[in-house]
Amino acid sequence: MAATAAAATAYTLEPLNLNIVESTPNLFGGALCEVYDCERVPTAASLDLSHVDGVFGEDGPISAGAARLDDRLVADPGEKLVFGFSQGAQIAGFWLRNYAPTSAVAPDTTSFLLVGDPENTYGVPWAPKVPIDSGFAVTELWSQYDGWADWPARFSLLAAANAVAGMFLVHPTVYDTLDLAAEEAAGNLVTWQNGTMTYTMVRNDRLPLLTPLRWVGLGAVADALDAPLRDKIEASYDRPAAAPAADLGAVGARRASDAAARPARPASSATASARPPSGGRGEPVSRAAAERAKPTRTLRAQPAA
Repeated sequence: MAATAAAATAYTLEPLNLNIVESTPNLFGGALCEVYDCERVPTAASLDLSHVDGVFGEDGPISAGAARLDDRLVADPGEKLVFGFSQGAQIAGFWLRNYAPTSAVAPDTTSFLLVGDPENTYGVPWAPKVPIDSGFAVTELWSQYDGWADWPARFSLLAAANAVAGMFLVHPTVYDTLDLAAEEAAGNLVTWQNGTMTYTMVRNDRLPLLTPLRWVGLGAVADALDAPLRDKIEASYDRPAAAPAADLGAVGARRASDAAARPARPASSATASARPPSGGRGEPVSRAAAERAKPTRTLRAQPAA
């Protein structure tokens, strides 16, 4: 019988916070660590100037963190999740690029949840990317306009300015109290797949570029400007901005299929869904919300053409 979520371990990886605070276990209001037994992987959580291509030979906090992560994954034959935020997600990405191809770690018991990942396929262009065909179930979860994980594909000054604003006004706090259950129930998500990678973008109904207007009491002006500026900004992106009803139905069908198949474990893929609430903050999340944060294993998706 497959291990239950309560018996599984989540290996948490910190962002670049110099270890002043512990951030990753507290994302989603700490709900994921109510479902998993969270264990922190020690990392320096500091600036890594060696990290350029994300390959062996780099000598910095990201490669060192990936080595420590590998030690734990190899030693743990049970059900486990790698849960990384920001630089923590980059450490997981380093492992997937370099260790996964020859690792004895079993993909059917190991999944990844990467939050606000600069190495997301749609993240900043100067970072290496997480492979979409690692063989492991990987969910990339990010908020729309978090500039680290959601960078425009084509340059425009407006889109770049909005993404930079999102780096400072969305990325640091939007995931803290994100209520995944409530936002999924509202249908406010965009989810698609490629290979064993699932992408879930949490839609943001306020442009971060306009946040300073709200600070000075000009919320009505910000609301009026949002739609016309959003159209121009979205023209610079290649990722979806909304999920067609057919796609949402497919997500539901995959979940129903997965539930019917339990307790057997099919080959791995991943599904997660969420959306940040208005203004980037939400109500405290529940245990049910944490269940929705878990990558869900379904029939393995075929790589996109």
